[in-house]
Amino acid sequence: MMGERVKNKNRLIRAVTAMLVAALVFVAAACGGGSSGGGGDSSSGPSVSVGSKKFTEQILLGEMYAQAYEDEGYDVERKLNLGSEQVMDKSLQDGTIDVYPEYTGTAYVAILKLPLPYPETEKETYEQVAEFYKNRKDTPMQMLEPAPFENNYGIVMLTKEADKLGIETLDDLAAKSDQLVFSSYSEFQNRSDGYDNMKKNYPQLDFKDIKIVNDLGIRYKALAEGEADVGIGFTTDGQLASPELKVIKDTKVIWPKYYPAPVVTQEFLDKNDDAKKILDEVSASLNADKMRALNGKVDLEQEDYEDVAQQHLEDEGIIN
Repeated sequence: MMGERVKNKNRLIRAVTAMLVAALVFVAAACGGGSSGGGGDSSSGPSVSVGSKKFTEQILLGEMYAQAYEDEGYDVERKLNLGSEQVMDKSLQDGTIDVYPEYTGTAYVAILKLPLPYPETEKETYEQVAEFYKNRKDTPMQMLEPAPFENNYGIVMLTKEADKLGIETLDDLAAKSDQLVFSSYSEFQNRSDGYDNMKKNYPQLDFKDIKIVNDLGIRYKALAEGEADVGIGFTTDGQLASPELKVIKDTKVIWPKYYPAPVVTQEFLDKNDDAKKILDEVSASLNADKMRALNGKVDLEQEDYEDVAQQHLEDEGIIN
């Protein structure tokens, strides 16, 4: 109830503020005698366009960036739920957006397109990716300091089914895979760090059937309803807080490190002295448990992205 009162109070403040601004604009226009010149609204702050990819955690991170900037007086344009990492990178290059959250491992694999073997540590992954962004010739950028948590692939089963089959590791899974149906998604099947990477490292892997389901929630539903035996998710999914689900262990460490970090154009950073500090503060406020809980509020409790992001930023003292 307290959270709801806070939300209602904030909405009321925003509504009153908007009415006051509208009234001031009307008065200014009347005093100006109808002149159409004058170069726009001199009271507005710096502008920023914030993007994100098309899944819950990305949209939440983008919304956090947006609200943190708004709290510091920025005029924010949201372009959340925009597309794949290729779409996001192109949007940075052509000036459609100024910043979006990316994962170190995803940048390594899909933006830099670097081959195996993957770096063994988060630090090494970040350093290679950050060096690329800083020195790229098309549009100089920076990948800022990552948040202190990883969101890697998670190969998931119902705990009771995994225990019944004696599956703890991906080696165990590969040995029993010809009995099992795998619920995957298009990008995982096609990316170099995805399904082919699993097959290369666990050569016994040969599922009875693979069903392509591009909606994460439906993949978890398929497990719950017995339409699939194994699914691909991500380790900060809200669903994985449940003991009824088990992430199968990757003992060979076949994936790079996927730590989320803002990627931002150098031009935007150069124009705004506080831009980096604002993003760094958001990243530092998160960890794996917090992110899993925030994702769960959206995916499981059906709360709005905006409200979930706002509550987190208020709890962490990032916005008032």
